[in-house]
Amino acid sequence: MKYASVTDVVRRIKDDIHGDYRLQSIAMEGNIIGLKRASNGHYYMNIRDDQCSIRAIVFRSRVTAAVRAVREGDHVVVIGAVNVYEKGGALSFIIEQLFSQGTGSLQAQYERIKNELAAQGYFDSSHKKELPRFPWRIGVLTSKTGAVLHDIYKIAGERNPYAEIILHPIPVQGDGVDTAIAKAIGEMGRRKDLDVLIVGRGGGSMEDLWCFNSPAVIKAIYHASVPVITAIGHETDTTLADYAADVRAATPTHAAEMAFFDVSEAEMDLAALADRAYERVMACIEDRQRWVEQAAGRLNLQRYDAFLAMREARLAGLMEQADRQLRLHLEQKQGKLNTLTASLQALNPAALVRRGYGQLMQHDKILTDIHSVSKEAPLTIQVVDGTITTAVKEVDIYGKND
Repeated sequence: MKYASVTDVVRRIKDDIHGDYRLQSIAMEGNIIGLKRASNGHYYMNIRDDQCSIRAIVFRSRVTAAVRAVREGDHVVVIGAVNVYEKGGALSFIIEQLFSQGTGSLQAQYERIKNELAAQGYFDSSHKKELPRFPWRIGVLTSKTGAVLHDIYKIAGERNPYAEIILHPIPVQGDGVDTAIAKAIGEMGRRKDLDVLIVGRGGGSMEDLWCFNSPAVIKAIYHASVPVITAIGHETDTTLADYAADVRAATPTHAAEMAFFDVSEAEMDLAALADRAYERVMACIEDRQRWVEQAAGRLNLQRYDAFLAMREARLAGLMEQADRQLRLHLEQKQGKLNTLTASLQALNPAALVRRGYGQLMQHDKILTDIHSVSKEAPLTIQVVDGTITTAVKEVDIYGKND
């Protein structure tokens, strides 16, 4: 059995396409996706509508001002032919003429979302947080199999192998992935143990990066309490996530360089600071030593001894004066105390009793006037060393007999 070679099959396809006049002169419209200018002057892109996409090329000899003016997402009309590149077996549309129809649907949608979010303050610079000087725990949101993660690990190992990377894998392309990305940013952005958060993705077309233009992703970045660095696409790619981020990095490598401080540089800075501190301390000590030496040179010891003796005599005089004043004060207080003591002794009931006075009581009550005396009850007389009980025979009130 004879088999066809790959070359035979590819050439049959090419011959069939070239033989179909309907594919050799086509006017086609669509949006430009993945526009790139090669170093040889050719322009490469994809022409896409809502359902399909075809690779397209404008060779250098066909480049016009209209081609040079088009931008990613522009809506264009192209005239050309379908071709098969034999070596790669790839189908391409060779553009002979290109006419811009203005901003494409994706670009128009991009501008609309951008304007709406900007009006709501999601891109305000006043809300952006500064990156910490020495971050130690860095969160990374990217595909776990892409080159972005490899670049971040590489730079981290070179600059700060002591830092910890907390990876949260996310899908970075496809329909509906913006919800998963926004959720992941929300979760990581609330963590208290993270110092910086990197959101990264490799290069791609505007369509590939479209999930990072989602309002849900923008709002998640805005509300994150952890500073966010975005490294999405190539340096020329700018998504709305980049506008919302606290810092935009041109590449994942650049993002890693901002997130991971260089330990060797920090060590050199510390050594330089230590040297400066030592120099300043030594300069201060030398300055004080000079001041002491100058003060000692100006000091006259004989005059200083006389000054101390004068101060000592002055102090002794003050202490003697204070002692005299204290003694006088105590004597005055002692005199007042003696006077008060004599007054209290004169009022002491026991002293009165010793002089012949007694205290009269009846019905267990002290009698203070003649009207309180009753002849029916015994009368108790309290003297200094005992009591006398007697009967009342007669009560004389101011000379009247009762």
